[in-house]
Amino acid sequence: MSNYGKRAKTSNAKPAVVKFADRNRLGQPVGKELAEVSFVDLFNKGNGAIMAKFEKSFGEYKMPMGVECMADEVIICNMNNGTVEFTDFDGTVSLTLPKEAQGGPKTFDAPALATLLLDGRIICGDKRGIHVYDSDGVFIKTVKPATQGQVYGVIPLRENNGTMLVICVEDNGETTKFVLYDKDFNNVIKTNKVDFPEAGRKTIRFSAGLGNTIALSDMNRFTQGIWLCDTEGNIRRKVGDTQGENDGQFVQAAGVCFDKDGNFLAICSKSSRIMAFRDDGEYLCSIQFPEGAIQRPSALAINDNNDMSVVSLTGQCFMFKLQPGDSTKDYPTRGPRPERGYHVLGRNNRGGSRGRGRGRERGGRGAGRGGGRGRGGDRGGFRPRY
Repeated sequence: MSNYGKRAKTSNAKPAVVKFADRNRLGQPVGKELAEVSFVDLFNKGNGAIMAKFEKSFGEYKMPMGVECMADEVIICNMNNGTVEFTDFDGTVSLTLPKEAQGGPKTFDAPALATLLLDGRIICGDKRGIHVYDSDGVFIKTVKPATQGQVYGVIPLRENNGTMLVICVEDNGETTKFVLYDKDFNNVIKTNKVDFPEAGRKTIRFSAGLGNTIALSDMNRFTQGIWLCDTEGNIRRKVGDTQGENDGQFVQAAGVCFDKDGNFLAICSKSSRIMAFRDDGEYLCSIQFPEGAIQRPSALAINDNNDMSVVSLTGQCFMFKLQPGDSTKDYPTRGPRPERGYHVLGRNNRGGSRGRGRGRERGGRGAGRGGGRGRGGDRGGFRPRY
């Protein structure tokens, strides 16, 4: 399997870029790493545009807030239902966690993250901690956060023969910490505080990792955007200079995911946009949706086949095929702006004033409710294929 790109660890705001092949110096991968997909290649082939071609949608979820996309399955965090569900691309559920008969928690407490390690272990995170299962869904153990905060990210790293970086938010958003465990979650290796350039509450709810780069999605209206930092918590740069609806700005930053070279996609949930950025944070484009933009997307993921899964607060999972766009077409790239603007989180993480950006009011209801149920079947010898 090919590996991620990485950036050199530096102390200044704009670190030098290291050739992505050098990421092997970090060690062997322990979690999903894309080998084929490049958002910049799609952008260039589309003459400045990337398109998401609708394939199907399924599900009736209750506040889905996390998704992972594999070769032929998606993992969906059904937050208000307290479950994590493995679902085939045709919408058939093949595994639901937790399984009471297998031990562990009877239900998850607002699960918002789940991933699959290359050794087959399933990692689920909720307000109570990190829950580890084997590939068949048999409970192994629960790991309580090493801090007093809530878990909002678990990222497998190559460093130190494999480590698990857990993102914890404390003091109602005043402090964000990176807690590094060994790959079996037996011991804490170290804890680092993220060094945001200014004090004050952050609302970190989504994250992603690539090599030694971590992306933190912040939906606080005073610090709205994506923070790019290293695994020590040193901030490298901020994507999104102020809250807004213009290109590269966010009204409510949500899910984020990387390609093989460190370029990334990031959701603005309130304006129903998915934007593409280069690895240095430069805005590329907003994704085109010929069949209509998804309303209130919350999280997204992509696999090596250019399949993109997006979950929406409307309660569905949408499947797309990413491909070069068509810059000559005026395809929708966002949902309609509410007549009275957007209500967003302020310093106290409560509803703040309305957004003021203009933005074009394009887009429909999304790609519809298509996507029927397919054949059943159990997981059998599940393999972590991406």
